[in-house]
Amino acid sequence: MEYLEVEHLKAQYKKYNIKISQGFGELREDTFFVTLTIGSKSWDILIDDEFKDFGKHNAVFDWFMVLYALETYEECEDMLEWSNYYGLEPNNLIDYYKNLATTYREIEGIIGPIDPLISSFNYTLRTGVVDALETIKN
Repeated sequence: MEYLEVEHLKAQYKKYNIKISQGFGELREDTFFVTLTIGSKSWDILIDDEFKDFGKHNAVFDWFMVLYALETYEECEDMLEWSNYYGLEPNNLIDYYKNLATTYREIEGIIGPIDPLISSFNYTLRTGVVDALETIKN
């Protein structure tokens, strides 16, 4: 079954020549930085990978995870709520969190509104749309 959400993520990934690689730091086994590159611009993004999905399926899935992390930042009211979501000590990430506003705006300025298109409900429950995302062939 085709899902428009998955097709949109795939098209966006190709259109903007997106590259994502595991970055420089791991805070926990399931929480680490990745480096997002769009064109000639790069950013470090902290992702929560409780299902150990990053790098396991395909590059479009990794793109979804980056968008999901950015959406989490945008939806959290403040640094305390954001750090609680990740289960991290906020004092260790003050500089990173302060820079996220700029990072978010810069990425949004390139791709338009940031939206992972797949809800946290669907991601957590591993519904059909996530199955479809997992099986994309790059």
